[in-house]
Amino acid sequence: MILKKTIGCNYLKHILTGIFSVVLVTGYAQEEEKQQPTKPRDETQSAVFDSIAVVRDYRPMLADAVKVRRSPDMNIDREALEIELRKTVASMYFARNPYRQAFHSPLPERYPNALRDNIDNNRIGILAYRAGEYERATSILSKVKPLDAFYQSSIIALGHIALETGDKQRARNAFYKASRMAYDQELTADGLYNYGKVLYELDSVQVALKPLQEYIALKNADRDRDAKKVETTETRMAEVLSGNSNFLAAVYLVESFPNRERKDDMVYQKLTYYRGLEFYNERAFENSISMFMRSEKFQFDPEMAALAKYWKAEAMYEVRKYKEAVDNFSSFLQLPAARNTGVYNYANYALAYAAFRINKYSLAAEYFERFLASKESLSDKSIHYDVIARLGDSYLSIRNYGRANEYYDQLINDKAPNQDYALFQHGIIQGLQGDNVAKLNTLRSVVEKFPRSNYADDVAFEIPYIHFTTGDYDTAIQGLQKMIERYPRSSYVPRALMTIGLVQYNKNDTEAAMATFQKIVNEYATTDEASQAMLSIQNIYLDQGDASSYIRYATTTNITNLSAAEQDNLTFQAGRTLFSRGQYAAAVEAINAYFDKFPKPRQEKHARFIRGVSLYHTGHPEDALHDLNIILNDWTSQYTEQALLTVSALYLNLKKYNEAIVHLKKLEINSDYKNNYGYAVTNLMICYFEIGDLEQMNKYVKLIKNYNRASDEEIAKAHLYSAMAMQQAGNVEATMKELNLAALKSQTAVSAEARYRLGRLQYENKKYDKAQEAAFDVINNMELEDYWVAKSFILLADTYLRKGDTLQARSTLESVIENYTEDDDVIPSAKERLQKLKK
Repeated sequence: MILKKTIGCNYLKHILTGIFSVVLVTGYAQEEEKQQPTKPRDETQSAVFDSIAVVRDYRPMLADAVKVRRSPDMNIDREALEIELRKTVASMYFARNPYRQAFHSPLPERYPNALRDNIDNNRIGILAYRAGEYERATSILSKVKPLDAFYQSSIIALGHIALETGDKQRARNAFYKASRMAYDQELTADGLYNYGKVLYELDSVQVALKPLQEYIALKNADRDRDAKKVETTETRMAEVLSGNSNFLAAVYLVESFPNRERKDDMVYQKLTYYRGLEFYNERAFENSISMFMRSEKFQFDPEMAALAKYWKAEAMYEVRKYKEAVDNFSSFLQLPAARNTGVYNYANYALAYAAFRINKYSLAAEYFERFLASKESLSDKSIHYDVIARLGDSYLSIRNYGRANEYYDQLINDKAPNQDYALFQHGIIQGLQGDNVAKLNTLRSVVEKFPRSNYADDVAFEIPYIHFTTGDYDTAIQGLQKMIERYPRSSYVPRALMTIGLVQYNKNDTEAAMATFQKIVNEYATTDEASQAMLSIQNIYLDQGDASSYIRYATTTNITNLSAAEQDNLTFQAGRTLFSRGQYAAAVEAINAYFDKFPKPRQEKHARFIRGVSLYHTGHPEDALHDLNIILNDWTSQYTEQALLTVSALYLNLKKYNEAIVHLKKLEINSDYKNNYGYAVTNLMICYFEIGDLEQMNKYVKLIKNYNRASDEEIAKAHLYSAMAMQQAGNVEATMKELNLAALKSQTAVSAEARYRLGRLQYENKKYDKAQEAAFDVINNMELEDYWVAKSFILLADTYLRKGDTLQARSTLESVIENYTEDDDVIPSAKERLQKLKK
């Protein structure tokens, strides 16, 4: 190609390496994931655009490359699994929970009007039982009359005495008798549980299921159905034992039991596998991967473990983790049990596609060949012909044109639905081999034989493009214009326009070229061609000496031949444009250049505002304050409100609360800033709390709660800070109430913090079970709030330690240290606790 002599040698290289880096690339590329050139072009070579060295970015290869999605077999015997599951969790529950002990207190407080003899005999009898005086205890407890809860309590105590003396039959009868009484719901529940546990020990878990179901149902009977659901072992037990659970609830329930036995893990393998299948069919692929990873760890059922790995690999393919998919399909194929599954040969097909996606074409060809040799490849003709086409593509990509043509010929000879694609590929290969005449004839035959081919627009672009690369520009332009008219929605349109614009420019038709390049920028802004068109526009303006227009396209080029006012404005516009795009670091550099070039800039206030806010966003608070405070000296500036917001945020981040108050007060009292009133008063509340002025803080708490335009998050913050103030005052009950309100009102970090603080408060009050529940509440329900989730794990570790489970505490802390990545107080806190555990 002969370019304008006025451009010069360097610009010639720029056009060749710039424009054609998009329009022409070495080797084939996929539409979604471009391959790297197999052999970069030597820029010292002459600009001869033969298709051996340079081939355009090419659509069809990936357009047709769509792996068939398989759906897993969901023929699950749910009834049998649920029966097995109920037995398993019941056995685990009984094995890990002791008998419910007999008690006297607080029955007198609950039933003060009961028969005095019953109260006294029950108390003395239970004391004797606890002292090991079983005969005396039996004698006294037998005197309690069947009138009230003290009688029910005494029967349970007699059941325990029977256990202690080895008479489980008598214990069973006593517990059953107590479970049928309705004097006190807690005693009835204890009787049910003890009756179930003794049946479990005497007979089997099957006979113990019914009383356990009744016990769990009774324990959950008073749960507020309208309250926010907090899943616990008890609630999940209720679902599983009632038969209303899903696999996910069952998975979490089994996971809640530590130190599981082999038979428990056998059920767990099934649950995680089936839940993984459900997630996969729901297209929740990331969740399915998590379940399959849990299931494949167990080898009780080797075939199921193999299938878990297979479907994990399929899910990884779906979320475009192609390398991981290749690794897992490969591992699956090596498992002995894999050959017994119905998906064994399909793994070859899936592995080949995953390898194809990451440009490992030799590997893809190997596994496509394996699948093609299997009987499964013939069961579906569409898959069969797709695999043949992909084999042709794989060999084409590694430049084995002979093998590629063999597979394309199969499609043509079999008159496959995609034979037009195969014929098109023949033409491409002919071009790669340097025979453009044969290529033209082959491509013309595609549309002649298949006028409705999906590749008609490919042909319509490819034929004139051959003329372009051989220097026949007029023929090329005519063909490309016809292609655009006939296929206005084709993906080749911006490429065709780019080629037309380049030819127009080199024929000195600058006005037409500018219009073409601007059309690409305006109508195809997201394409690579738009970037190249912008570069061409830049060079056109520079050639014309129109620096003013050039700056609008490329703000980093030196400004020349402009008046001082124009230079001032255009230089400023560079920074403004970058700022409007959120490119803050670049905006700072542009405004710095503006101030350097113009010591007395015409748009100083606006420029300082842009630089100040940009410095804030790029982590330079002190420098930002310098510019923003200059703006704030002018109260009438149009940038004052935004500057006040930014400065307030800066001082809050720097924990300079007194300074933040000064600026937040201005936002609060000025009626012109009413849209930011809620922000102002909420942060004033925070500031006053931080400096210890609780009186002022409470004033803003009330103001926010009564402000009719306050958002839910602002109200939640008011409850949160009110709770923290009340905690300082030692008012535990009020603190808990405010924390609960904050947790319910918010959906963000405020809720997570409130829930965590509630758990920490329970911990400080030695209510370790409730503290654990609060910690799990944050962990399970606020997973996006990493900081508070991590803090909750540390709280969980503290509770484990208090309950004597040092191993679990250490494991929890080590997990936090290993997985948490932020630079704050979490890791130091976890390490400090872990260090103490090691002493």
